[in-house]
Amino acid sequence: MEEKKITIELTQGQYKDLVKLMSIGNLVTDEVSDDESLSGFAQVQQLILASSGKGKGNTYIAYDKKDDEYFLAEDFETGLIELMDEYDESRFWENLVMRLTLRDLQKKFSEKELREMPDDKGNQELEQIHSYYINEFDDNDLDNLKVIAMKRV
Repeated sequence: MEEKKITIELTQGQYKDLVKLMSIGNLVTDEVSDDESLSGFAQVQQLILASSGKGKGNTYIAYDKKDDEYFLAEDFETGLIELMDEYDESRFWENLVMRLTLRDLQKKFSEKELREMPDDKGNQELEQIHSYYINEFDDNDLDNLKVIAMKRV
């Protein structure tokens, strides 16, 4: 049975935004997954990029005649990679602070104490530790972070 096709109309600006969203999504999935079920993403990307039409003056999509394949123009892709780098940096700090916060909370209280602790007290403790790390990293970046048990490399 053939799947029902969907047609949408986009302005040039909306199309450009769709290309950005799709490209960022593909950058992420390519980086973190070898899942075969995601292999269709590349085909969808080619379909979307091809819909801009060959040689219509589109400055952010290029076409390789030899390989019959569309790809993002270098400066357009560079802008997306810079955006992803900013995202990675933000996620790094967010994850580091949260992992250290949870680690310290679990060191400070037993599992039983945490389970029986009223939510407002637990949230207050979590926020206090979290704020400490936010301030520490805002002020000192990674300068004060040391791995105590690290063997000399």
